[in-house]
Amino acid sequence: MKFRNVIYLFGALALLSCTNDDFRIQNEEQTSLTGRRVRFSASVADPFMTRATQHHDGSFNEGDQMRIFRQYAIGSGGSVFDGESESFRTYYFKMDYATGTTVSLHSDWFPMDGKLKSDDPLSAPTTQTEADSLVWENGRTVRFRAWGRSNLDDAINIGTRESYYPDYTVSDWVTVSGPTYDIPLSMHHIACRIGLTCKPGNEFAGAVICTDWHDYKRDDNADTQAHDDLETAKTDEQAQEECNQVLAAYNRMCMPGGIDDRTFLPVAMTQALYNDDNTDFRNLEQYGTADGIVKIGTLSAAEIESQVQHPVFNSNDGRLYMMAIPYDMSSGALGQELTLPACTRFKVWLYDVNNGDKAATEGTEGSWHIFALSDIKNQQGGVAFPDGLPMKAGYSYLFSVGYHYDHITITATDSFSWTEQDLGTDNADDEAQSMVDLDFRWWTQAYRAAAKIAVAGGDFNPAFSVSNQREFITFIRLVNGTAASKMSGLTRGEVRKDNEGHEIKDEDGFETYWWIYDDGSGNTTEITREDAEALGYVFYPHFYPTVSTQAAHVKEDYITGPIDFFDPDYGSHFDVSLTQDLDLYDWELPSVGHGNTVFSGNFKGNGHKLTNVNMQNGYLFEHVMDCAISNLRIESVHNLSLVRKAVPDGPTGWGCYISGISLMCNSTACSIADTLQGTSYVVGCIHVGNSTKPLVGVADDLTMLGCMQAASGIPSGTGALLGAYGEDAESAFFAPLRGHDIEWGVFMCNYYDTEKSPGTNAVGAVQDAYGPRQYIRGAASHVLKAKNDYLIGPDVDYYEMSANMRREIYGLAPWKAMNYAISQYNQTEVGTKYPCQMHYTASTVGYVHLYPELVTGALDADESWNPLIQNN
Repeated sequence: MKFRNVIYLFGALALLSCTNDDFRIQNEEQTSLTGRRVRFSASVADPFMTRATQHHDGSFNEGDQMRIFRQYAIGSGGSVFDGESESFRTYYFKMDYATGTTVSLHSDWFPMDGKLKSDDPLSAPTTQTEADSLVWENGRTVRFRAWGRSNLDDAINIGTRESYYPDYTVSDWVTVSGPTYDIPLSMHHIACRIGLTCKPGNEFAGAVICTDWHDYKRDDNADTQAHDDLETAKTDEQAQEECNQVLAAYNRMCMPGGIDDRTFLPVAMTQALYNDDNTDFRNLEQYGTADGIVKIGTLSAAEIESQVQHPVFNSNDGRLYMMAIPYDMSSGALGQELTLPACTRFKVWLYDVNNGDKAATEGTEGSWHIFALSDIKNQQGGVAFPDGLPMKAGYSYLFSVGYHYDHITITATDSFSWTEQDLGTDNADDEAQSMVDLDFRWWTQAYRAAAKIAVAGGDFNPAFSVSNQREFITFIRLVNGTAASKMSGLTRGEVRKDNEGHEIKDEDGFETYWWIYDDGSGNTTEITREDAEALGYVFYPHFYPTVSTQAAHVKEDYITGPIDFFDPDYGSHFDVSLTQDLDLYDWELPSVGHGNTVFSGNFKGNGHKLTNVNMQNGYLFEHVMDCAISNLRIESVHNLSLVRKAVPDGPTGWGCYISGISLMCNSTACSIADTLQGTSYVVGCIHVGNSTKPLVGVADDLTMLGCMQAASGIPSGTGALLGAYGEDAESAFFAPLRGHDIEWGVFMCNYYDTEKSPGTNAVGAVQDAYGPRQYIRGAASHVLKAKNDYLIGPDVDYYEMSANMRREIYGLAPWKAMNYAISQYNQTEVGTKYPCQMHYTASTVGYVHLYPELVTGALDADESWNPLIQNN
């Protein structure tokens, strides 16, 4: 019968899993090292699956090529295969419609005209036509195998040395008995890939692994050649030693040049073949050993170092990729795994995407930038690769490189798989989960400490501390109700007792229980807490306050839904304190309070900074209720806003108390909050970046003090500080204060940049009519950045000055006026309970003209900074 359909099956892969993870040579027979599987089950409906486009995750690209081999068994029903019956054809993938989860020959894969074919191994290959196909007789036992080549970014069709993308895959033999249509081929990457991707706003010009010892002498923090004159800690000998360590590995690394049809092992190519302008990179399989193809075990280490092409970075789809055969191909050390040492350095060139603001050069941001593997940190801030970068088949190391707020940064993904990088937003929850395992210890330990105090007669008020990325992601998932994989099906049983009848206590002296587990099918089992935790339940000590019939006590309990960090028994809003600066590595994360869940605690940043924040829907907090967020700095190249919506919990509740927030990012929504229902405060907050909307979109009852909006892109005629009053607003609470002897109000000492966003107002479409002492100032950039006061004397009538004079003679320096407003807030009832522990500073760097910066520490403002006693 005619062989028409092949269904390719994809097996799910766990992080860091790798198939056949070591190279073996058994009985003189070489067995190939295979790596991670290609994702055959992807369709064009999946994230990043689009017609004729790039597929970072390893699924098919239009134009991918696959050479499929078929071999008959000897005799009817035999299991020994006849090597002389082998034939092969070369197919290419044509994705011009949504294919679902299977692909088939003659429907998705077509014979490729002009490619080689073989009808038996004893004859020389001939040229196939579009009409060629594999024919399979009924009743015969047959086995299949295949190797493939990726056409990422149309690399094969371009066919140049600069576009060469040597991502080859191989399958094992798969035996089937006819007639059948289903052939489950699993393809595996045979190379190790190192990829560089640009941070937003950057663009690559090129990259290399440093092989010059001078590059190892320069200071690790030296970004560009301009740092050559820096004193360094390394001597010439130390630098040469580090370089030699790198060369010892790099000189044994070979760029893949194809697959050996006989052994299914990767082959390399000589430098002469690679650099020959006449080499046809579209059809490398036409070349043999006489042309420069190098088979494993045929050259010495010295010959590989001097003759074979080593991996280089080539550009594909805006990224730079380097492919390496992950083991030693030399005859003397055949099969040994290669590792780039931790001291390995990379040199990167970036195109100038910021109009020459990084160096006095044309075309590039500087001549080059260097980063070392040791510069790359993990989530806990430690070195990500302390033992170097092991070359493993199917591993894909991806590093994000580029300027981020005026300095070069390097970020590593924690997924080493083709299939687990570049997930779409629909899979962002799973992506974040795979990046770091959740850690509940910070949460349960705070509960335990508070429960012990409360049982002894104190208040139950757990204080939670978040100190690393893992805990921060766990915090998000606790609020969103996605932290535990199981949240139902358990019923508390009897108190556990030992053989002598004594109650079994936990480490804090609390009772432990038997739990009745229902598997959902009516079957129940009595299990311990430890058994339940292994199933995916998350436990904590549940504190019950004293009531008329029972004293305060603690019971073992488990999470059954979202955690809002509010205790209705005591009316307590629990503190969640950030204790370290956290780099979130551009992970796409869900917002705090995603969907129908809310956060009702007191999030205290303590002046720490979140960097590289990338939230799915652009909000750090999506939904909060009776909440406070304070003293937090955020820097990101992603669009980001602080809060989407805050609501009160009934008539006695409030919206959100927000203070001491610095946002250095772009915002497509309102940078501080879209909607604030109920009584809310926004104090000591600054946003610098692009935005099309105000600091706050809509509010019912708001106090805003000491804030600055320095944003480009806000439409003329709209509000820069507040967009509109809410439907439940009882008054225009931001209306100008009238008279010369005004008192402190709810809208004081706030600024917005009318040079960046011309024609904007403070509130909505209402043109400003604020008196000078209220310090509601829409002004040019240099006014907002002013370090010194520009005051007029008490004998001058402010209102007799021209409009231009009033704009330029601005009174108190903005950083002073905003600091005074913060100090006034901290003396209020709300400010005492939820203080702003930040203050503004003016730039101290010579004549550099920068916006005020929020830094840690409360400041007792000088009374001379009081705007109410000024004349302007």
